[in-house]
Amino acid sequence: MTDTSPVLALPYIQPSQAQKHVTHNEALRLLDAIVQLSVLSFTETTPPATAGEGDRYLVASNAVGDWAGHDHAVAVFVDGAWQFIAPMPGWVASVAPGQTQVVYDGARWAVPALQDVPRLGVGAAPDAYNRLVVASDAVLFNNAGAGHQVKINKAADGDTASLLFQTAFGGRAEMGTSGSDDFAIKVSGDGANWAEALRIEAASGRVTAPVSGWRERLTAPRIYYVDPLQGGDGQRGRGTGAAAFASLGRAMEEVVRLDSAGHAVTVQLADGSYELGASPVAARAALGGGLVELVGNTGDPDAVTMTATGSVIELVSGRLRLRGMRIETSGADPAIRVLPEAVLEVDEVIFGAAVGHLDIVGGRVEGAGSYVIDGDASYHLRLSQGAVLARRMQTVTLANTPDFATAFVICEMAGQADFSGHGFTGTATGKRFDVSSNAVVQSGGTVLPGDIAGTTHSGGLYL
Repeated sequence: MTDTSPVLALPYIQPSQAQKHVTHNEALRLLDAIVQLSVLSFTETTPPATAGEGDRYLVASNAVGDWAGHDHAVAVFVDGAWQFIAPMPGWVASVAPGQTQVVYDGARWAVPALQDVPRLGVGAAPDAYNRLVVASDAVLFNNAGAGHQVKINKAADGDTASLLFQTAFGGRAEMGTSGSDDFAIKVSGDGANWAEALRIEAASGRVTAPVSGWRERLTAPRIYYVDPLQGGDGQRGRGTGAAAFASLGRAMEEVVRLDSAGHAVTVQLADGSYELGASPVAARAALGGGLVELVGNTGDPDAVTMTATGSVIELVSGRLRLRGMRIETSGADPAIRVLPEAVLEVDEVIFGAAVGHLDIVGGRVEGAGSYVIDGDASYHLRLSQGAVLARRMQTVTLANTPDFATAFVICEMAGQADFSGHGFTGTATGKRFDVSSNAVVQSGGTVLPGDIAGTTHSGGLYL
């Protein structure tokens, strides 16, 4: 049998040993020193000038004086002298007064690292989902060096990395990259319904704020692209093909969010058919007064066909130029309606069959070039409520002898139409004009399309 125990090296009482109490007391003294190990320090290298009976220290590296040569040992002051006990790896000691726990790893005493801890709660109980929980008046992340970063990482761009602010554990605000790599801020009044207040696109740094009306201010002309076959309304619309918008309505929504700062904004339509249904596309000017131009295929306008069961476009405000497309409708609404304080320019457009081609209600229409009428309509142009057709050089081609069931031009309720400078080629059937209610049509010596003389009544004037 060995003389000491295998773990703590406590001395055994040997058979036929004299003064057995000496061995027993030595074992008790060792146990008294290391059981419930609580020390006064684990960083000191010099023994204290005065020590009390039973004071214990963990000797730091490079010790001097009475501790020299006993680095990392447990030093116990007993009977007026220091006794040293060599620790074993895994021993744990509490350090007064803060009761910090340190562990001996075989080379040094150190505060154990918290890693791979399945759950951790500070002032609260964690759970399987919230594996780190802190209940506190404040949490401080202080710098170690010049600065400090808090990092939230996600696995893929479709995942979420965000900060969520709650009231009674119901979400009220969230900021971060949620569902994409764009940075967004959104808010909620009930934790269920959310409104996005701000978005910063990851690819471009572009800022949008659909609720507050934040506008991008242009420094150069802008082009948006629409492709109903390859595009998507979730795209930015700044490129062709898959990068384009899928619908004209989405492109016009983007236009109205801009501050054009006087720059032109163009919506370029890919070849194809655009079926717009019963609700017209609302066209509005961008803030800043720049021209908005809707362009199809100027070399072959028939390659871009816009159809609807209602109106195709309702121009609400600003100046819109149409170029390079065919427009026709099958319902009871006019193809294009222009409201007060809006100006429409038409160039290289083909008007197909419709109940009416252009209905100008208090707005203004100006010629920008030439266009074609290639379909029957109750009227081609109606001006009312002070609407104006401006005097401008423009050539209109009548293809396939369109028929105007009511009149080529209806001018009423103080509308004004000046056809001076217009030229018409081809033939049409139906009444040339119907002027009433203090409206005025100035022919400028031009014979308007149709094979039936026009009429004036209720104060209308044809000159």
